Amino acid sequence: RVVDALVGAGLLGVYALISQRFSLVDLNDQPVLGWFLAFIGVDFFYYWYHRFSHRVNFAWATHVVHHQSEEYNLIVALRQSWFTNLYGFVFYLPLALIGVTATQVAVSSALSLLYQYWIHTRLIDRMGWFERWFNTPSHHRVHHGRDAQYLDSNYAATLIIWDKMFGTFVPEVEEPNYGIVQRFRSYDPL
Repeated sequence: RVVDALVGAGLLGVYALISQRFSLVDLNDQPVLGWFLAFIGVDFFYYWYHRFSHRVNFAWATHVVHHQSEEYNLIVALRQSWFTNLYGFVFYLPLALIGVTATQVAVSSALSLLYQYWIHTRLIDRMGWFERWFNTPSHHRVHHGRDAQYLDSNYAATLIIWDKMFGTFVPEVEEPNYGIVQRFRSYDPL
C-alpha cells in the first residue's frame, strides 16, 4: 500500500504536468462541469482500464491477484497490485486534455475506490431499481465468478451502464464459484 501510494503520487504529478501544459480547454471558470466530467470520465475510463486488465496478458498478470481468492469478501477488494498504476494511469490522460484537473481526478478516483470496496460482499442481495444504473454486490459477484457464463463481464466501477452499453453486462443468475479458472493451489507465501 505504501509503494502504491508513492507510485500513485508520482503519476498524479505526471498527470498534473500534462494537464497544465497540454489541456485543450480551461475548466477553471466552470468547476461544476469539471467535477462532473471528472466523475463520469474516471468511471468511464476505469471501465476500459479494467476490461484491458482482463483481456491483455501482461495486464492480467498484474490484476490476477485480485481474482485468485476463492472467497468473496471485503478483504478481496484490498488484494491489489501496485504495478497496475504504471499502465493504468494512461487511460485517464484524455481527461487531462479536456481540462480536468489532477485534484478532480484524484478525488474522483478515491471516491470510486471507496465505492468499489463495499461491493465485494455476499451479504447484500439484490438492490432493485439501483441495479439498473449502479454496480452492486450482485453485479460484482458475477465479475469475480470463474463459471463460464460469468467470465469477462461486469467491469464497471460505479456505473453499470458502461457494461450495458458495451455488451459486457451479465446478471447474477446463481451464486458464482469464485477465483480463477486455473486455480492457484499454493499457500506458500513466497
